[in-house]
Amino acid sequence: MLAQNTVLVVGDASTPVALEDLTAFGFDVADRLGLPARIAVGMDYDVTDYAGVVLADNWLNDVSSVVLGTEAQEADMFVIDADTLYAYAIDERCGHCGEEGDAAPVLVGDTWSTSLHGSCVAAHSRMASLGLVPAVA
Repeated sequence: MLAQNTVLVVGDASTPVALEDLTAFGFDVADRLGLPARIAVGMDYDVTDYAGVVLADNWLNDVSSVVLGTEAQEADMFVIDADTLYAYAIDERCGHCGEEGDAAPVLVGDTWSTSLHGSCVAAHSRMASLGLVPAVA
């Protein structure tokens, strides 16, 4: 499955605490880049299927994340690290209705959504399940 508008978040997910930290970092990725962010758990991902890869600070602490991070760098794709990510401002625009303010990513399975208003989550989920992505300017 291609996830061309989604970034892959790569880091240590080898323990429950590490996975919790990586998931929290994934929220920051989605919040700052304004793109859905999938948390990589294990090596079963083709990094070239994603819009880019974001490397958590701890990506060198786990074999799976080292493999994925290295594959992404060798594929000459969009790869940034945590320090670079934090240079981006938080995206306060709703990815569903396009309005500003009080929007935050929502975790669905292993993927953080774009930032959404609480009132837009259900409508966005219905559209996404149908394969529709709203175009907001």
